[in-house]
Amino acid sequence: MVTVRDEEIEAEARAMLRETIQRSGWYRSLPEEERNKRIEQDVDQNWPMMLQEARKRLEQRAGS
Repeated sequence: MVTVRDEEIEAEARAMLRETIQRSGWYRSLPEEERNKRIEQDVDQNWPMMLQEARKRLEQRAGS
């Protein structure tokens, strides 16, 4: 079994969520600086919902 550190999983979960939100239409009407601020707030609050997928992705990469 591949071991992945918690810090790596959190970073991957945050990156995955950030990318998802950036690709979405969320906050498009806001100026870029404000949009980025809102996205970071959402990432800070909601990254745990991406934990399982992030762990799976990292384990697959490490196992390859």
